[in-house]
Amino acid sequence: MDLMLSEDEEQIVDAAKALLSNELPVEYRRWEKGAASAADRAMMAQFAELGWIALGLPESKGGFGFGATEEALLFREAGRALVTPRLLASVVAARIAATAGDTDRASSLIEGHQQAGIAVPDGDGGCFLIDADGAAEMLVIAGAGPALVPGSGFHDRAPVRSTDETVHLERAKLDSVASSVAGDSRAASHLSLLIAAMLAGSAEAVRDLTAAHACERVQFGQKIGTFQAVSHPIADMAVRCEAALAQVKVAAIAFRDEREDADFQVMAARIVALDAALSNAQAAVQLHGGMGFTAEYPVHFHLKRAHLLDQVGGSMADQLDRCFAAAVA
Repeated sequence: MDLMLSEDEEQIVDAAKALLSNELPVEYRRWEKGAASAADRAMMAQFAELGWIALGLPESKGGFGFGATEEALLFREAGRALVTPRLLASVVAARIAATAGDTDRASSLIEGHQQAGIAVPDGDGGCFLIDADGAAEMLVIAGAGPALVPGSGFHDRAPVRSTDETVHLERAKLDSVASSVAGDSRAASHLSLLIAAMLAGSAEAVRDLTAAHACERVQFGQKIGTFQAVSHPIADMAVRCEAALAQVKVAAIAFRDEREDADFQVMAARIVALDAALSNAQAAVQLHGGMGFTAEYPVHFHLKRAHLLDQVGGSMADQLDRCFAAAVA
């Protein structure tokens, strides 16, 4: 299994990295006017124009014919930049619509005329809606696979304060007669794979922030990166990133090739990537000292986003249960 990047994959990564680092730097000013006006949501039409929504779809279904490996690399960069979950929802929603033969719906998402938000059951008969205001479609994460439901199918919508204040969160009820297009277990794996890729990218961004800080911050006349109490945790962060990225690549190849162990590899990728994202962010808060405890510091944005993504399509505990069950089956 070759985990090295091809020339096409390198071009996709370089283009995404250049755009996102320039347009969407992870800093407080990006969200200071509120999540409703976040710059990344304003760029959704541009993402569609660049072909990000249709990247992994076959050409016969209106896509560009790339596979899960290219999508995973793209979402790794999206995770680094903390791009809105609306991109994740729109990509999965377009695949569900295209697979179901709903070409009009798929085309609207692919071309950026419509966007999708995420709906996660709240355990009390309703749903939490993530970045869903103004979204024409909703990706409902429940059952054997995510389902595509019109945004108009939700009622009694009320804003809720989110731990991750960079996203817009609402609570709503789903109309029982709302029409839906059901996804299958493969759609669920696709969603988890892209989440794992985003988490891997987030873990890498936090590692880079912390390493840069350790090379600049001076205490007792020395850069703090020379102290073992700082350099060793950063080395641990780097190891977690390598493990997460390697497992995401393996999972993407298994998913692309429809291997028998694809679901298992995707679950493993999500577990390893989530651990990397959370552990790196928690360590980074400590290693940044007083500045690390400031809510506006980028490390906090990554920590909160990792917790948010953990709740989409099953938490860490759910993933572990499924992974162990699959391993002993």
